Amino acid sequence: MNVNNFLQSEATQFVGTAAANTIGLVIGTIHEDIKALLQIPDEYQAISIVSSRTGTVAQAIAIDDAVKAVNAKLLRFEMAIDAGKQCGQGCLFVLGAENISDARRLVEIALKQIDYWAACIYINEVGHMESHVTPRAGEILHEIFGTPLGKAFGVIGAAPAGIGIVAVDQAMKAAPVDIVWYGSPSHNLTMMNEFSAGISGDVSAVQKALEAGKQVGCELLRVCGITPISITKVHEICGPDYVKENYTPTSCLKTDNTSDER
Repeated sequence: MNVNNFLQSEATQFVGTAAANTIGLVIGTIHEDIKALLQIPDEYQAISIVSSRTGTVAQAIAIDDAVKAVNAKLLRFEMAIDAGKQCGQGCLFVLGAENISDARRLVEIALKQIDYWAACIYINEVGHMESHVTPRAGEILHEIFGTPLGKAFGVIGAAPAGIGIVAVDQAMKAAPVDIVWYGSPSHNLTMMNEFSAGISGDVSAVQKALEAGKQVGCELLRVCGITPISITKVHEICGPDYVKENYTPTSCLKTDNTSDER
């Protein structure tokens, strides 16, 4: 395939990339066989694709925001054991739109939002800790996590899974919130080494709960490795060869490597 022709094609488009190894693509007219495999309804000719190697919640919240601005429908959502050293998950979102313009616009909005939300994913050589809160959950978050529409929604979780349990427990003790979804290796997370929970409630309570859980989760990760770093800051703090160095203290100092609070 000629890459230049592919990128310029009106029918199939590379839209861009975002944090957390996320890629955004559009297919203007999907092949009938692929349409059948993915069980895409006949009314959708154009599809938006957002796929990543790291994270799911940042992408879900970003797409939830995008769907509020563009007429589109979530057709397929899947998580996969991925994320490399962070022992979490990757994701696949497929959304249907009436035309290629709407499909592309949705991906453009989502990619920009993912860059914002991904800053709340903190990683080290052991695993990761993430906490996200949105003041008003929309259709995508309701469909994936069962959260009440229009209410504040947050997700907190960590890998390895044991750290996630402690972080969620601390979050629930810190504020009056309700768990509306949870994921563990054998429940909702397809055997991924992570534990996370989706919580709903008053926005200030959700924020307080997530901050408490995030603090203890990052402290526990630091016991086993370097201070967790926001994935949007890793290259800046550790340099471009941080993957080759395997997050050793020679590339990331084991002190004060936290990014700015979100």
